Amino acid sequence: MSTHEEDDRSVESNLIRPYSLTGGRTRPSRGDLTVTSQVVAVPSMGSADLDPELELILSVCARPVSVAEVASRAGLPLGVLRVLLSDLLDQGRVVAHTSPWEHRRPDADTLRSVLDGIRRL
Repeated sequence: MSTHEEDDRSVESNLIRPYSLTGGRTRPSRGDLTVTSQVVAVPSMGSADLDPELELILSVCARPVSVAEVASRAGLPLGVLRVLLSDLLDQGRVVAHTSPWEHRRPDADTLRSVLDGIRRL
């Protein structure tokens, strides 16, 4: 097998594993989990019968940590991590806290409107 073929297989396996972890889902079950949300594992919940990636996520979340930091430490794409963290939240294995400021931020339409207004000046 040539080096080029090995590289192609490596790229393919790197794409297949996240897809299989999320069951093909690309959106988390929750919309309230932002990159700055703080997540922490629930100590009383065991991690038996979990995929190694989920166990890794729980170990990273032993202390409160941001979603972005969990993605970095676990080596998972942010989108995949948000889907997996949402699953863990739904199962009660982690809890999350999002700053009230995050909920008051202007939505994308408001920001576009402001930019359009500035451009017209």
